[in-house]
Amino acid sequence: MRYAIVINIDYISNPEDTCKRLWSLIRQSMMDHGFRLEGRIFTIEQDPETACELARQAIDNLDLSSLGIDDVYVYLKEFFGYDNSETVNLLLPPSADILIDDQ
Repeated sequence: MRYAIVINIDYISNPEDTCKRLWSLIRQSMMDHGFRLEGRIFTIEQDPETACELARQAIDNLDLSSLGIDDVYVYLKEFFGYDNSETVNLLLPPSADILIDDQ
């Protein structure tokens, strides 16, 4: 099962430079924990419980000393997961419009 994690940083309430540096740390930590970055969504082939636990570990284990941040969760606007198997990419044509040539 493909599971997705969405992480949005609160750029409105926090300094932009700090948020950009924090995003870089988050992105690397999530990928180190087995996630792929697809656009702005992290995905992984895991059951929901495992995916959520890995995402929490990725965030909880960040080394924030270089940013002077004590609590990463103060900087997060959204942090949630969902089953990505039913997601439809509206940038692609509907599957009924895709023709397969058997030749």
